Amino acid sequence: MNIGINWGNTFILVSFLFSLVALAFAIATASGRETFIIPSRILYLLASLGIFASILILLYYFITFDYRFVYVYGNSSRDLPLIYRIAAVWAGKEGSFLLWLFFLNAFGIIIIHRNEKTASIVTSVILLAQICILVILIVESPFLHIWEKYPDSFSPGLFPGDGAGMNPLLRDPWMVVHPPVLFLGYASSAVPFGHAIAALVKKEYREWIKAAYPWLLFSMVSLGIGIFLGGYWAYTVLGWGGYWGWDPVENSSLIPWVAALALVHGFLIQRRHAALVRTNLFLAIIYFISILYSTWLTRSGVLSNFSVHSFAASDVAAFLFAFLMVFAIGSAALFIMRYRTIAGATLHGPILDPKTLTVYGIIVLAFYALIIATGTSMPLITRIFMQRPANVTEAFYNNFSKPFGMLMLTLMFLSTTMSITRRKELLAKESIGAAIASIFLGVLINAGFTRSPFAYIFSILSFFLIVRAGVDLWKTKLRASLPSRITHIGVGVLVLGIITSNFHATAAQKKLIQDREYDIESIRITFKGFKEGRKSSMRFAVRDGSTTSLVETPYYFDEKMESIYKEPYIIAGFMHDTYIAPEQYESGRDTATTMLLEKGEEKVIGGIRIRFMGFRTEHMTSGEPSTYADLMVNGMALSPGIKFSRKSPLFLDTIIPGTDRSVSLREIDATSKRIFLNITPGKNTIIPPDTVLVTVTKKRLIWLVWLGTIIIACGGIYALGRSIRKKE
Repeated sequence: MNIGINWGNTFILVSFLFSLVALAFAIATASGRETFIIPSRILYLLASLGIFASILILLYYFITFDYRFVYVYGNSSRDLPLIYRIAAVWAGKEGSFLLWLFFLNAFGIIIIHRNEKTASIVTSVILLAQICILVILIVESPFLHIWEKYPDSFSPGLFPGDGAGMNPLLRDPWMVVHPPVLFLGYASSAVPFGHAIAALVKKEYREWIKAAYPWLLFSMVSLGIGIFLGGYWAYTVLGWGGYWGWDPVENSSLIPWVAALALVHGFLIQRRHAALVRTNLFLAIIYFISILYSTWLTRSGVLSNFSVHSFAASDVAAFLFAFLMVFAIGSAALFIMRYRTIAGATLHGPILDPKTLTVYGIIVLAFYALIIATGTSMPLITRIFMQRPANVTEAFYNNFSKPFGMLMLTLMFLSTTMSITRRKELLAKESIGAAIASIFLGVLINAGFTRSPFAYIFSILSFFLIVRAGVDLWKTKLRASLPSRITHIGVGVLVLGIITSNFHATAAQKKLIQDREYDIESIRITFKGFKEGRKSSMRFAVRDGSTTSLVETPYYFDEKMESIYKEPYIIAGFMHDTYIAPEQYESGRDTATTMLLEKGEEKVIGGIRIRFMGFRTEHMTSGEPSTYADLMVNGMALSPGIKFSRKSPLFLDTIIPGTDRSVSLREIDATSKRIFLNITPGKNTIIPPDTVLVTVTKKRLIWLVWLGTIIIACGGIYALGRSIRKKE
């Protein structure tokens, strides 16, 4: 059968070939052969057309339900709304790499358009990264035909009429914005890295930060907003009541973001004092390498047993590692070669000088990123010394975060205080007033909710930071200090939200019997029953104060996840969020009519005594074997079974003599030698009510977390806007 040209793979392959030649010409241009600049840029733009066409055609396949392709089949279905069919483009590994490639290529076009003197070197770096991603997409293509993946199930040209569907965890509005924003940060990190490489190649170490600074801010802001959106997504969908779980995939974004924060502060020192030149070049390299390393950790499958988000093992693991090594070894070698030629001014000043405090902050951030990276890499580290790799717990990260968090807050409010140029007497009086107010507010916000000294210390430090930065903004109104003060206020608000939503949280777990009202965590809740359907749900009546709400929370078995999908219900409030998470549902009918038995085990259900003696299989040569469970039922031998026909299983039920009931073998676990039986209810069988186990959590002042992230993002966006205007 003629199945036509695979246009997606063709565009990717053509882009790869154009990128290879464009890279050769770009390197030639960078070495001084200016005649190659025009063909290099033309080839880059031709590669860009192929990349744009490939992502556009993948989007078209999702919109038009084209299930010829494994990636489209595995991430969508006909019942999926249009907005999620669009988001499905980046729902899986292959599509997310294509999105990353698209953004990376677009940033290269901007670099070419700006035509700066180091554009050829920066473009060469982008092209090398582009080629690496294109190789990954050739090895694991989003345009793989379904008959190539499953040749035993589909002949060439034949494909299913509907897809397997999207993972229900991804069927959320945040899926539309969170990954693209995150990948904007990933892709743009290559630009400051490229400028650092250009500085090392040309031995021009002072001016490169002018071109790199706006890109660094853009990358840092994008990555930060992506992390914040991911935290809110986790809170509203996952059902565990938190927004950060120190999962390796979460850490894979946090590590480079912390490195970017350190680098931004390093840039400020270099711009103002011509110092930290080596440090900034090193951090620019580390920022990009940490993104590649984190990508390898989470997308190669090496952490598939330790992360709920990590991708399974795949063919691209070796390629990802090779690309990581190319960039890491190449940039490290260049840095070492140029190390002696890199020189900057020496910082002088007292220990409490703002620039000295900023340097301490850079050191703290760098070590904090290193600790998170070490914890995330622990399965790899322990694999070297142990037979079975092990992972660190949340306690590892939390224990280190406490001292590092206090250090960072202290350095922030000290640097803010020391940078104020008012008279010493007035400054001392203001600082004493801010300290008294902060202690009062820190005690007030925690009193009656927690005795943890960490909660009080963090709250006092946060209030001190907010008050000092706020007063400084109000009195000076300096535009230059506005971004840092806004961001520091946001950090203080965020930390306060973390303290109140964690140290002040209360939780209770209760088993609810249908149609009975219960008091849990200051709300009254009634389980109204289980709603059957293709996607079943739990129904509750929730009374909070004088308001009663009838709510439904999804609760169904998802074949794609191979587990029960559950979603929480959140009552948002000013003082607290009430977080209702259904844990486990038990059907009253199933309780009265079903049982799980191991070999030799005996149980009684509804007056029927049943002992499981063992399995027995017959007619193995017929192609449709039958398996029977030999039982002793009220002292009589009975053998219900299952006939495994080609179309569907046929259940061979058995009447229980002397009753109006029958016993049915529903499931078999040959490995553990267990069976799942169903006994039909009789006339006198009492069916108990349905029950559900729920956890109700009060998250106090959690809105401070969201407000803090918004303020931090606003500070970063304002700084980015100022840097772009200055550059123009």
